[in-house]
Amino acid sequence: MMRTSTFLSPDEIADLTDTPVKALQCHWLDQKGWTYTQSRMGNPKVLRSYAEQKLGLASAQPGDSEPDFTAWTTA
Repeated sequence: MMRTSTFLSPDEIADLTDTPVKALQCHWLDQKGWTYTQSRMGNPKVLRSYAEQKLGLASAQPGDSEPDFTAWTTA
């Protein structure tokens, strides 16, 4: 099973912002209204789930795939 990181990788952020320069990445994120934090080294950190939501790729909400058993009764 492949595990996905909680945050976008530095390469993914560079791809998203079209620049490898940290200051320009932060500027792009600020201009687009993205929420992010910075590491001690100044790297922008963007939650993967937030990026997916912003890009219209949000996965199903918890409970969306769960069957609704509220109408069931026991015999």
